[in-house]
Amino acid sequence: MENEIVKVLEGKNIKVPEHHIQPLMAQWQGYLQLKKNVDAVKHADFDIGLKHVPGGDRQ
Repeated sequence: MENEIVKVLEGKNIKVPEHHIQPLMAQWQGYLQLKKNVDAVKHADFDIGLKHVPGGDRQ
């Protein structure tokens, strides 16, 4: 999994420090879990949007 993430980022000319790879992998795993269950969600809930804000909502 790590190699996949690194390849995608490098393909976009994004250099990721070694200490950031583990948190990115954890976020990616969470995204995959959400994506896996998307078909089980009721269609009435499709008006909800998710947004990633680096650093949280303190900005």
